[in-house]
Amino acid sequence: MESSDIRKLTGDEACLSIDPKSFGFATTAELEPLEEIVGQPRALRALDLGAGMRHPHYHIFVAGLIGTGRARLIERALRQRMSDGEVPPDWVYVNNFDEPDCPLAIALPPGQGVQLRRDADNLIEDLRQSLPKAFKEDEFGKEKDRLRAVYRKKGQEIFDKLEKLAAQYGMTVQQLPDGQILFIPLKEGRPMTPEEIQKLSPEQIQELQSHQDELLTMAHRVIQEQQEMQRQLSTDVRDVARRFARHVIEPLVAELKRKYNHPKVSQWLDGLTEHVVEHLHYFREGAEAPPHPAALLMGRAEDPEQRFLDYRVNVVVDNSRLDKPPIIVEDAPNYRNVFGTIERIVDRAGRVTSNFTRIKAGSLLKANGGYLVIDIMDALLEPFVWKELKRTLKSGFLEIQVHDPFALFTITALKPEPIPLDVRLVALGEPLIYYLLYLHDEDFREIFRVKADFDSEIDRNAETGQVYGRFVRQLSDREGIQAFDASAVAELVRTGSRLVGDRKKVTSVFSHVADVAREADFWARKDNAEIVTAEHVRRAVRERVFRSDLIAEKIRQTIADGTLLISVTGVRVGQVNGLAVANLGDYAFGWPARLTASVGVGTAGLVNIERESRMSGKTFDKGMLILEGLLRNRYATDQPLALSASIAMEQSYGGVDGDSASVAELLCLLSVLADVPMRQDIAVTGSINQWGDVQAIGGVNEKVEGFFDVCRLLGFTGTQGVCIPEANVQNLVLRPDVVDALRQGQFHIWAVSHVDQAITLLSGMPAGDTKDLNTFHGRVHQRLAEISDTLRREKTTDVGRLLWTPGTPGQLPPDPRPPLPGHGG
Repeated sequence: MESSDIRKLTGDEACLSIDPKSFGFATTAELEPLEEIVGQPRALRALDLGAGMRHPHYHIFVAGLIGTGRARLIERALRQRMSDGEVPPDWVYVNNFDEPDCPLAIALPPGQGVQLRRDADNLIEDLRQSLPKAFKEDEFGKEKDRLRAVYRKKGQEIFDKLEKLAAQYGMTVQQLPDGQILFIPLKEGRPMTPEEIQKLSPEQIQELQSHQDELLTMAHRVIQEQQEMQRQLSTDVRDVARRFARHVIEPLVAELKRKYNHPKVSQWLDGLTEHVVEHLHYFREGAEAPPHPAALLMGRAEDPEQRFLDYRVNVVVDNSRLDKPPIIVEDAPNYRNVFGTIERIVDRAGRVTSNFTRIKAGSLLKANGGYLVIDIMDALLEPFVWKELKRTLKSGFLEIQVHDPFALFTITALKPEPIPLDVRLVALGEPLIYYLLYLHDEDFREIFRVKADFDSEIDRNAETGQVYGRFVRQLSDREGIQAFDASAVAELVRTGSRLVGDRKKVTSVFSHVADVAREADFWARKDNAEIVTAEHVRRAVRERVFRSDLIAEKIRQTIADGTLLISVTGVRVGQVNGLAVANLGDYAFGWPARLTASVGVGTAGLVNIERESRMSGKTFDKGMLILEGLLRNRYATDQPLALSASIAMEQSYGGVDGDSASVAELLCLLSVLADVPMRQDIAVTGSINQWGDVQAIGGVNEKVEGFFDVCRLLGFTGTQGVCIPEANVQNLVLRPDVVDALRQGQFHIWAVSHVDQAITLLSGMPAGDTKDLNTFHGRVHQRLAEISDTLRREKTTDVGRLLWTPGTPGQLPPDPRPPLPGHGG
């Protein structure tokens, strides 16, 4: 290829030209805020499938969407795709009167959960007022008096029998207040005195004691019968109280049953009725719950309201305010926030305890019937969350339990009834996380069957200006930044293309664009400007570079003071300026790196000094091996290829990787073989294949600007520039100062598609072919032939290896000439 085939780029070809007038607006104040996802057809179709599929295991993994507002963006996208589905039910927990350790879960239509709690509280309040009044009514008092009279009469009849028997034995009966019964002998109808009893004969005393023993036996039976009648009286009185209580309770409960018409609510109300009837002492005026022994020992009283705790309703999910299924974004997916918990409390007695009213719902239950959006990485890092999340989604039931990994003891024994789940999980994460989990976690493959893959870049088209302008309007509404004019939006679009390194595309990571927009607004306010202009955006970009450019500045300074040896003028044999890029995460920059080569007679082959010193990566080593393949294809078709050469990146003290230095490595090696100097005012970048085609590389903008900055620092000569692959022209979105230098002829960019073009550009000699000794390739071929001839004559067996030759690999073909004198055949 001739030098005329080499394309020299103009300033317009090296920058992105955008006409702000094509946007159709003067300022972003005229636009509507951007609320939808744009330029992501694959991801949107995946969301359509995930939102419409009713199978329980079609959960959605959103891959590649990054930025601080991604969860809210997905929330809006889901809400747009949400059909007018039914609002999910409320969920309440109530006391299980049969098994208090297993609270009952009840699903109620939206709004009825809070209503049931209110009705239950009102019911208990009504009973607290009406039951004591019922016990004070005349009918209840008369019934108790009647029962007492009946049992008093029965008791008197029994006591009369005892008195008659005593009278037969000449005794009288006296019952003391404490219930004891005394038998006193009579004399002449009056009780005998102690002195009279002492004067009785032994036979009389023995007869008196015999009669007393018989009476005492009967008295014991009388006392037992009295006690039994007292117990029966208490039981009958309680039955009367229960009967009167039921007359008060059952109408109120029946009204609630009719109101809710729910089997589990009716079951719970029946249990409540029986519990109230059995614990009527709770409702007496001044009644208190039986104190705990620990409370008595510590001199503490129980909370009077605790006696009504069993009748409360714990509303764990209230959907009364919803008109569509819920979408919950969980920003902190720890165990408690996701699955809920059972809180523990310390009562007045110092006991750690819990009850069903302490059951709290997590985001998984709150999103039941809708969508839950979480960050998958946060869920993976939180203890126990990922394992429990998979188990819950697979089973379709949520079990709320206490989880406190730092507690030494777990006091609560509550086991709430599991709640059935109908939730769609939307997990946000990186593509790498998706692939790792898909390969190594069988449950993940079963649960997440929809992947919404978001691209970090979108096509730049006629609508891009509108999209970026609407995004700025969104920031204005949310954060109060000033409106941007069309030229400022054009600079933002240019920045978006620069971020992806492609003039045909822009970044879809709007958080990066938002940072530039906020900073541009800052500089506009510093200038007291009411509208953000293109210059404010350019200043924001410059300031961002200045804040992060310290390391790049130090590298340029070491070049300027001669510490890092780089020549940007003149010519050298076996020396070419390559280009390297450093990516610091938030900032990437380029700088020139000197590549040198040496060649000698031998069979050691091509030595990669970076690899031998273990400072190169696999891609760098691959580029060197491809370079060897090119040498074989070009120069070993009609003769053996043997040489001993080495290539190094000078003053490289860290790891190096990538194949973008392949063209520069080849040029410096061929320069030594052809003994043709190469221009030092041109830096070269590009990878190469085995046929000499120059291939695209990454970081072309940073590499061009890196060499430009060094040349400007050392002084422009008007001939300096960069040689890049033709395929990278579409990636050029250069800084304005570089574009200005191109237009003024201070700096140049050449685009090549084949290595022969780069050879002609840097050597000033036609590349030609191997048969023409007046061309570059002819001189290289001649030098390789001389090395081969020398090896044949000297029968050199240099330690190393031979590059490929026709015939047996690794061996030179037999020499048809006779052996030289003094040498073996």
